[in-house]
Amino acid sequence: MLSEEDDWRRWRGTRPVMAEREVTGDSGEGGSEGSESILECDVDDVLETKLERQFQLVLDKGTLDAIGLHPDGRMKRIMYWDSVSKLVTPGGILVITSCNSTKDELVQEVDNFNQRRLGASQVSEILKDQEASRDLLPFRYLSHVESYPTFMFGGSEGSRVATVAFLRSLNDC
Repeated sequence: MLSEEDDWRRWRGTRPVMAEREVTGDSGEGGSEGSESILECDVDDVLETKLERQFQLVLDKGTLDAIGLHPDGRMKRIMYWDSVSKLVTPGGILVITSCNSTKDELVQEVDNFNQRRLGASQVSEILKDQEASRDLLPFRYLSHVESYPTFMFGGSEGSRVATVAFLRSLNDC
């Protein structure tokens, strides 16, 4: 069984395919011809996804923030987590960057999703066994960016931005 540190090391050593190919910044005529075949792009509505495939890495930079501002934000957030759980392949990583939520709030949101998915009593039983929780919870906290500038307000230290990575369970929860 891999430890959290092993999981993180495994992903930290992974390079995106795009980084393994030569891409130039030539903006002249014909300068971007070679780079067009490198990137595949799927455009989708995460709340009503039509995508049938899963991804090893899903990056959210502001989508959850925007959903939270919707008048039906609470319900839309539930839809978001149901959809994202289908888009991230088991063993894959979800990275959320937020300007509206702290690291702790994002971790709490994942805990809430896990409880909705499995039931609160089952989650509390799973959490008693640290090893079991690694494989039975749909998502678990993996790591976060610690290098954002911080500020003090009202006696608390915080940052304007939070980036948190969550690991999807290998089991199809």
